[in-house]
Amino acid sequence: MNTQQVETFLKLQPQLKSAYDEISLLSAKNPTDALNKYKLKFINSILVRTNEILGEEYKPFRNEFDLFDENDMPNNGDVVFILSHYLTSLEKLRCDNIVEAGIGSNWFWVVSGEVSDKRTDRPTIK
Repeated sequence: MNTQQVETFLKLQPQLKSAYDEISLLSAKNPTDALNKYKLKFINSILVRTNEILGEEYKPFRNEFDLFDENDMPNNGDVVFILSHYLTSLEKLRCDNIVEAGIGSNWFWVVSGEVSDKRTDRPTIK
């Protein structure tokens, strides 16, 4: 990953997690209720950028899913299902691009093939 990709990742991952958390709450109450168009617009915007950073290698459901269709409004449970897979894919991408370095088992991003000074959490996926 290059510096811009890491910066994009660091913005997208919390946005996606926040959307996932919000829709999970809705899904817990009413999993089959349709998501509204306003929320779907923002979720699709996040997914467009997430698809770009994940690329074909990490994108979940490569040939089956890109974005939600506004004409076939997804329900809360469907959105939670998809977003959870995207979060897992982002974590896999992160884990594949970090290394343990320095004293105290610190983890850092690898940027353009070099260990950077950008710290991160330890990997959760091998």
